[in-house]
Amino acid sequence: MAAEKKNYKLTNILELSRYMKIAIDDSVETDENGNYLINVGYLRVSTDRQADLGYGLDLQETAVVNYCKLNGYKNLVLFIDDGYTGTNMERPALQGIISMIQDFNKEKSHIRINTMVIPRMDRLGRTLLGTLQFIQDYIVSKKDSKNSLINGNKEDINFVSVAESAIRIDKNNPQSKFLLMLFATLAEYDRDLIVKKLKDGRKARAASGKWSGGGNVPYGYRYDKELSKLIVIPEEAEKIREIFRLYIEEKVSPQKISDMLGFKGDRIITQILKRKSLTGCVIYDGEEYEGEHEAIISLDRWQEAQDEIEKRSVHRVDSNYLLSGLLVCGECGAKMRYQKWGKSGECKIVCYSRQKSKPNLVKDENCENELFWAYEIEEAVIGELFRMTYLGDEDNVKSAGINVRDSLTEELKKANARLNSYYARLDKIENGESEELPDIIEEKIQEISRQIKSIKAQLQSEDEKQKISRKVGKARELFKTIKTAWETMTDKEKQSVSQELIDRIIINKDGTIDVHLKLQSCFARR
Repeated sequence: MAAEKKNYKLTNILELSRYMKIAIDDSVETDENGNYLINVGYLRVSTDRQADLGYGLDLQETAVVNYCKLNGYKNLVLFIDDGYTGTNMERPALQGIISMIQDFNKEKSHIRINTMVIPRMDRLGRTLLGTLQFIQDYIVSKKDSKNSLINGNKEDINFVSVAESAIRIDKNNPQSKFLLMLFATLAEYDRDLIVKKLKDGRKARAASGKWSGGGNVPYGYRYDKELSKLIVIPEEAEKIREIFRLYIEEKVSPQKISDMLGFKGDRIITQILKRKSLTGCVIYDGEEYEGEHEAIISLDRWQEAQDEIEKRSVHRVDSNYLLSGLLVCGECGAKMRYQKWGKSGECKIVCYSRQKSKPNLVKDENCENELFWAYEIEEAVIGELFRMTYLGDEDNVKSAGINVRDSLTEELKKANARLNSYYARLDKIENGESEELPDIIEEKIQEISRQIKSIKAQLQSEDEKQKISRKVGKARELFKTIKTAWETMTDKEKQSVSQELIDRIIINKDGTIDVHLKLQSCFARR
């Protein structure tokens, strides 16, 4: 009498991972070698929004389970990737299917996948290369796999897409493999179209002055969905203005500002100081557009902060000496330094070429420049600065150019609006809603794009002019007050003013001193 055949179920042979779910569990058949034949379904969503658009996991599951029931599948285990993009094949559930296939091929397991069912092709992958390589590596038989070094299948695994009935792997129908590759190509093309439309939409939104959305809202604002606009939060805006004041006027470090105002570190303060959107603009994909939202900081104030950031990055002078970092030897061109001399605690100015402690700073080992008393050099430099107070007279400042930024910005805004209107007309042509000639529209798009590029170049040039103008104006104000305010300044304030005004001080062997100002060419000569 023959032994009764045991009726196995998926729960008897499978150890479920967190991404697996048994959907049908009537019985598991075996092949002639006693291997368990199971059917797998693969589901995927990348975001919660896909569920809203009709791609949700529940709908995918219903489609796969109903297909399997209608076609007599007695077992089905679902592998589910929740929150993974289709452009990357390294997904936990998909890798679980791959491991099951590989373990069977290497005789590490008796569980053999008979059929793989997907709700539609783009759930498996959004890139043509990734999808086709998966099929070449794990679905078709080794003898039919022309572009795989890892395929170990003795025969095809049945492969079905519920939504695209023509897509399937059938070893008796070579045409099925061709159609599968065709639909994989269409899936990637569809994705590329979506990406382009999303990018064009975000760019058009930014060009119209609207914020990109509710996410990643800058400190100082909240996002109003009904108005599609950033709204100023008064108490946060007040903190931002105080951050700029402390950093620019009080010269307080980002870390100290963070401690004073209750932020979580200096990095946040630096990010706020660099955030140009606080001036009322919108930046997308490296492009700047005039925004609809209210500015918290003026453009001039923001630029002052950038100038201060730049200055601090160049002059990181830890020394308390007045002219540290500014002194240059007139004989060999090396830097010069303060060096304590004798028991009195006084300092001399010494060329680094005559100091062998830092070989990388030596310019000429035979430099014959003298050693100078520091207080004499400082007095001479201060006297020269006092002599230059005439530079504080506005009549003695060369013009840095007429401010035409506002008109250029308005011109750029209009050009972007024209460009968007032509893109909209081109979309209508592509959708069959217009009979205009696409060549003419594309020619206009290229023409306007050239105009936009030219305007942006002019804007950049104007920004440089205004940046110089601001620096000259600040230097002029310092020259106006330096002589009367000097005695009331702290040592640190005196050093800061010196660093602000002076580019370098050249000390010659005969004791003469040449003081070179920053932006010297912008000041008229006496």
